[in-house]
Parts: sequence; structure tokens; C-alpha cells
Amino acid sequence: MSKINTIFLGMKVGLLMALPLVGFLLLGVWIDSMFGTSPTYLIGGILGGIILGGLMVYKIIIPYLEKKFKDNNK
Repeated sequence: MSKINTIFLGMKVGLLMALPLVGFLLLGVWIDSMFGTSPTYLIGGILGGIILGGLMVYKIIIPYLEKKFKDNNK
């Protein structure tokens, strides 16, 4: 059962990285097209998506790792 949980965690991490990155990237492209400031907001969107995705993954991974270490120390 542990392998299935790990697979689901991997899928969740992948989605948590991909969705904000794609969302902020598209938002940056849209803002650039509105104001004619190509690639300024695109780059900002990519960086914002990476940062937000990283924070979301961090919030998921840390409790998982703490639980794993606690279970291994018993």
C-alpha cells in the first residue's frame, strides 16, 4: 500500500508544479499581449509559477517526510 501512496504523492507533486507554472505563464503572455511588453510579464509569470509551485510542493513534501522519519525511528 505504501507504493501506491508514493505514486499518488508523485502525481500530486507533478501537478502542483505544473499547474501554477502553466497558469502564470499564460497570464504573463496575456498581459504582455495587452500592453505590448513582450517578454517582461512572461518571464515574471514563469518565475512566479516556479516560486508558487515550489512553495506548494514544500508544504506537501515536508509533512510526508516527517511522517516517514517518525515511522522509521520507531
